[in-house]
Amino acid sequence: MAPSQRNPTRGITRRKSLATIAGVGAVAVAGCMGGNGGDEGGVAGTIDASGSNTVAPITSWAGENFAEEFPDVLVDVAPEGTGAGFQEFCRANSAVQSASREISDEEIALCEENDVDYDFLEVGLDGISVVKNSENDWMEEVTLDELRMVWEFDATGEITQWSDIRDEYPDEDLQLHARDSASGTFDYFTLEINGEVGDIRDDYSATSQTNEIMGAVAGDQYAFGWGGLGYLRDIEDDEPIEAVPVESDQDGEFYLPEQETIEEGTYSPLARPLFAFFNLASLEEEPELIGSFARFYANRAQEFARDEGFYAAPDEVTEQNHDKIDSWLESVGYSPDDLPVQRE
Repeated sequence: MAPSQRNPTRGITRRKSLATIAGVGAVAVAGCMGGNGGDEGGVAGTIDASGSNTVAPITSWAGENFAEEFPDVLVDVAPEGTGAGFQEFCRANSAVQSASREISDEEIALCEENDVDYDFLEVGLDGISVVKNSENDWMEEVTLDELRMVWEFDATGEITQWSDIRDEYPDEDLQLHARDSASGTFDYFTLEINGEVGDIRDDYSATSQTNEIMGAVAGDQYAFGWGGLGYLRDIEDDEPIEAVPVESDQDGEFYLPEQETIEEGTYSPLARPLFAFFNLASLEEEPELIGSFARFYANRAQEFARDEGFYAAPDEVTEQNHDKIDSWLESVGYSPDDLPVQRE
């Protein structure tokens, strides 16, 4: 089955717990015994979910809630990054792939090579937050040209101090922190800001874990970085870190990443949709398990995204997601009406 119509070529919070565990291994989320429906419709088994560190909290929270409804289910979330996740997904090693960007041409070719048919749901909206330490009282906003000047490959060894950005900024070394090349956030930022995926200076502190970026910026007055907005939301009330207003490519004004600016499209180009890809062979092998999880995820994606500090995709996207799931089930000879979880 071909991918569908969006062009795929082109206290301790749950996220803090997830980010801590992610450095060690996969996150397994299972319902406690005593949930209501462990043997309803035969929904049981393990769902392997690879992919995005950014989207992992949404998929993980969806898995936790799904396992509460069906206690014989385990949703195993491994947040290794979108790029690394697609390597697993396109080799048929996972049934679900969280992604903070669309699938690339190279990944499409890898899926084709391994006969992996897939499609995706859009599960939320995110903003990439550009962040500074709260003791930084000189940078009040940042233009797109300045972001490119700091982060493009040609900045290596050239833009090293804050005063290299603007003369009035201090003569202090820039301490730069951002995502590594296995990340969909990395791909998206480098494409939208620097004009090419992978175009980035090679002398910054790169990590697969967004919480490490936020922690590093919170710990250094001269730090500057970027990463998924949800991780900033987790610590901004308790740590000296804040978002920098970014110039919009829509109207030239400067905006913070907030619900209104992201959902209305003014926080551009650093707002983006988030995805969950599904291996359709896994759906065919276990339609009740994979289909029920897909339906459950689509039913409550808006809630799950907001719970985890992201933003909700529009209602029409929810309907499109459900129509896709109906089509997937029908393509493998399973009636959507027989699914233990129905569309809401």
